[in-house]
Amino acid sequence: MPGSFRFPCKKSRSAVVIRAAWLLLLPVWAGAEPTALARDVRALLKPQGLGGIAVAFGAAGLAHGLDDEFSGHLDNDLVAPLLNFGNAYLGSKHSLGSAAGVWLATGLMRRDGAHAASAEVLRALVLANAMVAPLKIVAGRERPDGSNEYSFPSGHSANAFAISTVLGRRYGRKVGLPLFVLAGFVPIARIHDRHHFFSDVVAGSVLGVVAGWAVERGDGEKLVLAPGYARGLWMLQAGWRY
Repeated sequence: MPGSFRFPCKKSRSAVVIRAAWLLLLPVWAGAEPTALARDVRALLKPQGLGGIAVAFGAAGLAHGLDDEFSGHLDNDLVAPLLNFGNAYLGSKHSLGSAAGVWLATGLMRRDGAHAASAEVLRALVLANAMVAPLKIVAGRERPDGSNEYSFPSGHSANAFAISTVLGRRYGRKVGLPLFVLAGFVPIARIHDRHHFFSDVVAGSVLGVVAGWAVERGDGEKLVLAPGYARGLWMLQAGWRY
């Protein structure tokens, strides 16, 4: 039955394990500081980080009941280009490779600011995918289109919100707000293309925010995730408290 959770076959598990190992080795190849990545992992294991991960599961559990309501294609010619744009530039499966390429290019060009930003994006993507890949193995949820059993959680959504969180925190609202709007089209696109259920993208999006916070956190900053309600819609609000 589509949307059910079951443990994937041995061959499928091996493929995801190899992918997860590649993700963890990528920062070393790209020259990321091991100490920085270690700090990021420690942040994830602190109460704030673990709490954020728990919120991802809780929000996904609440969203599970809406999977059938928020599903299928959107018959809107105006929205489709925005979905494709957001999916291609923020949520793409090539995000990690692109971030590594930007890191290398900015280093060669001696663009210190951009170089540091791309390194942080790369680390956030590694953290996000290091959380997502094992969860896909454990959950074994079949995609809406039946293509495989890696539906939960959404890696594309995690990538999009990890990137937006890092750059938004680094450059402020003028950059962060447009990026978060653009990132919002990624989960919609994944549902529209029948690659994910609503609960998949909710979990992935929150995990992406948590990964970005772990990289971009400051001294004394705490991650705050809280439900919000506006104009008849429930939403998840993310912010920082000092």
